[in-house]
Amino acid sequence: MSRLISLELFTSFCLTEPNSGSDAAGMATYAKDAGDHFIINGSKCFISGGSVSDLYVVMCKTGEKEISTILVEKGTPGLSFGKLEEKVLHN
Repeated sequence: MSRLISLELFTSFCLTEPNSGSDAAGMATYAKDAGDHFIINGSKCFISGGSVSDLYVVMCKTGEKEISTILVEKGTPGLSFGKLEEKVLHN
């Protein structure tokens, strides 16, 4: 936790989804409790710093009406990224 507070870790907040935007209630990403870890299934988009972050704060459904945040570390099996978007035009 101290590495997060001291800004040694670059962290991304992952809420926005392709079909629900930033509407947390409408998100489709869900996490299933597998005992000592969670299995997350879903897609996020427009994540600033997405492919270069050390840690991801992923919002997902964990029940019918439950929304949770789960910390996912860089390098976690199954974590993948789409192409980088050019957000600023350079002259």
